[in-house]
Amino acid sequence: MGNINMELATENLKNLLGHSKDIIFRDIYLGYNRSIKVTLIFIEGLTQKELLSDFVLKPLQENYDFLSADSEEEIVSLIDSGSIYYSSQKKCNDINTVVSEIFNGNSVLIFDKTQTAFSFSVLSFKSRDITEPTNENVIKGAKDTFVEPLTVNIATIRRKIKTMDLIVEQTIVGKQSKTQLAIIYIRNLTNKNIVDEVRKRLASINIDGVMTTAFIEEYLISSKYSVFPQVLSTERPDKFCANILEGRIGILIDGIPVTMIVPVTLLQFIQAPEDYSQNYIISSILRIMRFLLAAITLFLPGFYVAVTSFNHEMIPTELALSIEASKQGVPFPSFIETVMMLIAFEILVEAGIRLPRTIGQSLSIVGAVVVGQSAVEAKLVSPAVVVMIAITAISTFVMPNQDFSNALRFWRLIIVILSSIAGLFGMSFGGLLLLYHLGTIDSYGVSYLSPFAPSDIMQFQDVFIRAPISFMKKRPITFKTTNKTRQGKR
Repeated sequence: MGNINMELATENLKNLLGHSKDIIFRDIYLGYNRSIKVTLIFIEGLTQKELLSDFVLKPLQENYDFLSADSEEEIVSLIDSGSIYYSSQKKCNDINTVVSEIFNGNSVLIFDKTQTAFSFSVLSFKSRDITEPTNENVIKGAKDTFVEPLTVNIATIRRKIKTMDLIVEQTIVGKQSKTQLAIIYIRNLTNKNIVDEVRKRLASINIDGVMTTAFIEEYLISSKYSVFPQVLSTERPDKFCANILEGRIGILIDGIPVTMIVPVTLLQFIQAPEDYSQNYIISSILRIMRFLLAAITLFLPGFYVAVTSFNHEMIPTELALSIEASKQGVPFPSFIETVMMLIAFEILVEAGIRLPRTIGQSLSIVGAVVVGQSAVEAKLVSPAVVVMIAITAISTFVMPNQDFSNALRFWRLIIVILSSIAGLFGMSFGGLLLLYHLGTIDSYGVSYLSPFAPSDIMQFQDVFIRAPISFMKKRPITFKTTNKTRQGKR
C-alpha cells in the first residue's frame, strides 16, 4: 500500500482499517462534562491492555487538568507537554504515520477537530528469551544470541559497543509487510562510500514483503550468479560487533534473528570467532587445518577420479594394486562411483536437516553407515570410494560457515566432472576456473580474495595464522576505514 491521500480523521481510518475485526476502534469521552470525543485505535493481541489502561487511559480520565479541559486543543496541548507522564509517546499529524504506528503494534489516540494523533508504545507481543546460539557453537565467549524483535537486538549491540559513534539508521522495506531494517555502523570509522552504497541498494528494493534474509541479501550482493556467499550471516552478537569494529556494516531485520554483515572477503568464512578466544598457537594450528581441509573437500574426489581413470602413474604401486583389488566386481567406473556417493551424501545431509532434530541425527549416522556398507557389499561401489567420500564429508563439516560449505560442495562436483573428462589436467583447469571466478567477485569495492589479491602483507598476521592480539594494531586496509588504528595511539 502506497501513500494515503486522506485527511487524518477517524472516519477515514475506519474505511481503511475497519474491515479487520482485530483492529479495535473505541470512543472515549474526555474533558469538562465528558463532552470531548476522541477515538482510541489498537490491534487486539499486540497491545498490553494493563499498560494502556494504567498509564494512558487512567490519567486521561482522572487527571484534574484533563477533567477541566473544555476544548480538544487544550487536551492535545496537555498531552504534548507530557501530562500523561508516559515516556514512549509520539505525536502524529498525517494518516500515513498513524497507519504505520498502528501496524507496528502501538495504540493511537485520534483527535478529529485538530487532525492530530498521539501514538503510545504499549506492546505485548511475546518473544523468545535470549538463549545460546543454535547454529553457531560457542566454546569460550558470550552465550547470547539475536532474537526476533529489532529493538531487543539493537539494545544487545548497544550493550557491547558503548560509543556515541555507533550509528543506527532505520528504514522500511516491503510494500505489504512494512518490515523495519536497521543499518548499523561506526561513524568516523566506516567508509562513507560503502555506507552510501548500502543505503542505495536497500532503497532500490521493491518487493511485497521480507520473510527471510535472502529477500534482502540478493539486493546487497554484486555477483548475483555466484554460489559463494557475499554477505556474512550470523546469530551471534559478539561476532556481529567484532565485524562492526573492523569497519564493516551490519544489517538487522525486524522479526528475523539472523543478521547480515557487508562487505565480506573469502577469508571471513574460514575464520571462526573462537580463533580469538583461545591461545593464538592453538588457533593458528586450527586455522591452518581448516585451509587444508577446504582444499581436501574441494579436490580429493576429483583427484581420486583423475588418478584412477587417467593418471595411474601418480599412485604408488602397492596402493594402485589395493585400489584395483577393491574394485573387483564393481560394474561402474570411478567417476560414476564417486558421483553416486556424493549424491547419496547430499541426500543424507538434506534429510537430516528436514527431519525433526532427534530423528535427523540418528538418520545421518545410521544412514551413512548402512548406505556405505550396503553399497560395498552389493558391489555397487568400492571400499576406497566410501573411505574417500567419508574423508571429504568430514572435511566439509569443519568449515565454520554453512553457506561457504555449500559453495565448496557445488564446486567439488564441477571439479569431479572436469577430472572425469581430462584427468589431472581437468582438475587443474577446474581449480584455475574457481580461482578466476573468486577473483571476479567484488564486494562494495573490496576484492573477495583480499588480502591475497591485492596483497596486504600486514594482514597476513591474521590469515593462515592468528598472531597475538597485541600484534594486530591496525585495521585491515581493505575496507578503507577512516580510523585505521585499533590499538595504541590514534
